[in-house]
Amino acid sequence: MEQKAVIVIGMHRSGTSAVSGMLAELGVFMGSALFAPQKGVNEKGFYENSYLVNMNEKLLDEALWSWDDPLAQNMYAAPPENGSHLFDEAVKVLESDYGKQSCWGMKDPRTTLLLPFWQQVFDKMALSPFYLLMVRSPFEVYGSLKKRDGFSADKSLMLWLNYTLTGYFCSQGKPRYILSYHTLLERPEEMAKAVSDAAGLNIDVDALKLGFVDKKMRNQKSVNVPEGELSDIAAQVYNALTAPETDHDKLVALSARYQAYLDNLSPVLVEHLLSLKKEEVYFRRHFLEAYESVWWKVSWPLKKLEQFVKSKK
Repeated sequence: MEQKAVIVIGMHRSGTSAVSGMLAELGVFMGSALFAPQKGVNEKGFYENSYLVNMNEKLLDEALWSWDDPLAQNMYAAPPENGSHLFDEAVKVLESDYGKQSCWGMKDPRTTLLLPFWQQVFDKMALSPFYLLMVRSPFEVYGSLKKRDGFSADKSLMLWLNYTLTGYFCSQGKPRYILSYHTLLERPEEMAKAVSDAAGLNIDVDALKLGFVDKKMRNQKSVNVPEGELSDIAAQVYNALTAPETDHDKLVALSARYQAYLDNLSPVLVEHLLSLKKEEVYFRRHFLEAYESVWWKVSWPLKKLEQFVKSKK
């Protein structure tokens, strides 16, 4: 059976959930274990497959990264060796959940940073996926991250550049559609047709009643950011990606400029962040091992009982 796979990529808070909900309306299978909607964050649903997210978290741990690591970017990285102990596990995740589907999609923004790995998995499975790169104003994304996570402007813009540039360059030369969040909200039916046609989904969009995407989803406006190198690079990258014709040469120059910015960061700061990340991964792994142990499962009810007895004294 020939499969069509749509891989949604892009930065967090950039409309990846909105476009994934639209794909689901078009009949694209997004996974069997989707996370539930979250009030105040994604009230219509994330459309993230928990199996995929768990897999990506393991991969990020291997790279000593996290989704919000401002130094994590994979624009030109070579894919890992086939012998990676997580490679076969990733193949099984896709085969078990999507293997019987003729048209499926996967959405987790973390996938964007890990595209070289996943592209090797797709090759192993003889898949030729279609990439859907979502792009939202970096200043709207900053506003959303500031509200939800308390992130600074510099961290938010670095994350936006890491995800957006990695998504662009790692999908370059492959079947792809670049879609701005603004355009999706303004013309959802038109964009549904455009994406369906570009991905070769062979869907009669006019026969469907689409209603997942609406303008009310745009509840975060741009936030003013002090002028500086990061904000200028981010603004120019956004303009280059949302222009009628994508300016690849300009994006190459901007990515080099951003890399120079990263290279000028304090080596001591970079070393310290890496050390903290190693400790975080170490303790998280040991906690999970303890949590999954027989000892934890036996002792946890006793601890809860002890707390209950103490509360009654």
